[in-house]
Amino acid sequence: MEKNGKIFVAPPKDGSDFKELFKQLAAVGAGRPVGADGFPQGPWTPELLTAAITQIDSNRAGIDLRTVQLWFQENDKGISPSNIAWLARIFGCDDREATSEWLLELSAAQSRLIAKRRGSRKTATSTALSDINQAKAPHRQTQILDEPADGVLLSQRRTEFNLALRSEGLFAGGSPLNLPALIFAGASALGFMSYIVGIHSVMYHRSDGVSKQVGFLWAPNWTLLFMILLPLFLWLVIELLLFWKRNARDNLLAQTERLEAEAPWPLNIGSYSNTYWAVFVICVLFAGVLQWIGVCLIPLLEGSGNYATSWGTIAIVQPDLISVPMEIAFTGLAYLYMCLCFYLYFAGLILLHTIINDFGKIEEGLMLRLEGKLSADDGEIRMKVMHGVFRCTIVGVLIAICMKVLVSTQN
Repeated sequence: MEKNGKIFVAPPKDGSDFKELFKQLAAVGAGRPVGADGFPQGPWTPELLTAAITQIDSNRAGIDLRTVQLWFQENDKGISPSNIAWLARIFGCDDREATSEWLLELSAAQSRLIAKRRGSRKTATSTALSDINQAKAPHRQTQILDEPADGVLLSQRRTEFNLALRSEGLFAGGSPLNLPALIFAGASALGFMSYIVGIHSVMYHRSDGVSKQVGFLWAPNWTLLFMILLPLFLWLVIELLLFWKRNARDNLLAQTERLEAEAPWPLNIGSYSNTYWAVFVICVLFAGVLQWIGVCLIPLLEGSGNYATSWGTIAIVQPDLISVPMEIAFTGLAYLYMCLCFYLYFAGLILLHTIINDFGKIEEGLMLRLEGKLSADDGEIRMKVMHGVFRCTIVGVLIAICMKVLVSTQN
């Protein structure tokens, strides 16, 4: 069949994986121009296909010849999502409808290849483990009375609370907007509550005649930070985490001939468990509870002393505006929200370090295997990770500046 002067082959939809499907299409020269005599010019070669993909107008980065050569070879190497789009353009003969059909077919074929590869790896791993267990069987029988059953161990592992994995689940679970929206909603709720209790906008007149705005909504660290900067930071971290966890990591592991089961991501997250707990204790106990006691609770209970007047202690000098019990309740809720947000901020920083560390280990193995020659896809992944970390760093610095400088201006 001819389409736009090229050989067009409709998607077979026969359940073939990517290797099988690509081998058939390359052999018939699907997507190659029709010869002057009206017959196909011959099958695809790695050089011809590389040149055809590079000549696509919207493909500015081109494609590496070695990457295309891997498609032709008898291996379990697949194809990246970006290259699927270019290959669909070739097989679709620059026809939008045909390209869309081939995009779906190639994506499905790649998924089948990954599933087949994982199945074969799991079978090989199970066989190896079975051989090891049989070799250890005599020694195992002498210890079986002293060890709990596997079901008990599995139950204990499932019920064990892992703060690192739970924290990573908050970032990686669901939509990237869930956690930022939750932080924004919490800040908005505090703003509405401050309006209800009457401390959203308060002018405090000092004894020296200087008037100062100490309202809750006038404190940038409680509005600008929690309503704009922190949600933006969390969104950037989540986008980078999902890109690395769901796409880039599997792509790089496939090139090193390893699977997720051989380098599990949860194991990397769990190795930072002590760091997560240390950050959680510092944020909740020191930045939250102890700071609230020293800055708000003690001044409100004593009712006097040399304390800075703010929205959290305005009940001392203006008891007609808000009562002390109500102020204690509001400030306690606000500081609880603040310390949890601080924990999420530092958890995001830990996740960034985890991604960078994991990426470094995988790329080191990839560089050794490929003798220092990375493909265009690898370079694209590297740039996306670097850009993501850079954006998060910039917003993180702005958060630190907001907490340091803008808090000082309120005192």
